[in-house]
Amino acid sequence: MPLIRWLLNVEPLWNTPEEFNQALNYLPLPTHEHILKYHRLNDQKLALGSQILQHLIVSRYRHIPFRDVRIVKHFGGITGGRPVFIGNSNGVEGLEYNVSHHGSVVGIISRLLPPKDGGGGVDEGGGVGFDILEYEKRPHYVDGTLEGVKEWAGGFEEAKVFTGREMGVIYAAGAASSGRSEEEKVEGVVKAVHLNWVVKEAYVKAVGTGLVTDLTAVEFGLVGVGERVEAGQRVGDVEVWIGGREKRRAGEWYFEVDRVVRDGLEGGYCLAVVTRVEGLEVGDRRGAWEWLEYTADILPFI
Repeated sequence: MPLIRWLLNVEPLWNTPEEFNQALNYLPLPTHEHILKYHRLNDQKLALGSQILQHLIVSRYRHIPFRDVRIVKHFGGITGGRPVFIGNSNGVEGLEYNVSHHGSVVGIISRLLPPKDGGGGVDEGGGVGFDILEYEKRPHYVDGTLEGVKEWAGGFEEAKVFTGREMGVIYAAGAASSGRSEEEKVEGVVKAVHLNWVVKEAYVKAVGTGLVTDLTAVEFGLVGVGERVEAGQRVGDVEVWIGGREKRRAGEWYFEVDRVVRDGLEGGYCLAVVTRVEGLEVGDRRGAWEWLEYTADILPFI
């Protein structure tokens, strides 16, 4: 099955109450509360963009009117479960996808497969996971010194998110090197944290939060990955080991790490895709991220 990759930059969109409300009213009323619960305009715009992409991908690939799409927010009745389209009484097949947003960008991916509910009140994932972060931007609450970002990074190890090996790669990104300024070392640590986070988060989404109870039991080897994505490569040979004391290679999963850049998005975004290898064609792995334009690519389908 194909792997659809869409991105939307919401920064130039819906910046007046009239524009925002017009876009909001294209969506079913049950979605409005989820969007308007946020207080900051940017958060509302990201939530709005997320809902629009979810409804758009169902409308386009299940061939039903945009306004007739109904998304199930917590699939399987599980609090915090992933949103999906489960189909309708007219025989329209459901659709599995995964969505993420950060900064001013919303993204969505799908293999156009129907969702499977494993039951038992456990989120078993949809077999596809995606996460995105601003690549270079340090969180506003983190001190901008090398000591400050290392302390921030160390919190992920203390919280049992990253393993010692993963932390080694992160700290190495801020290590002393000839000709590197402290600012460059700080940026190196930030980027390494973000790369490790997106690939681990994408894996958790693909597998299901109910099946990943120990994040350190999933270990990624991202040595050299930062340099490759900054050179414009898509890295599809990420090393990953899964298990407890005796870890094994996760050959049944396809892992992809990438960086996307666009005018006006300083530093670009790092992102990761994780999906099952089964049924994934070579062309799916090579597919490009498509930046959607609201006027040209979205409004005609609403």
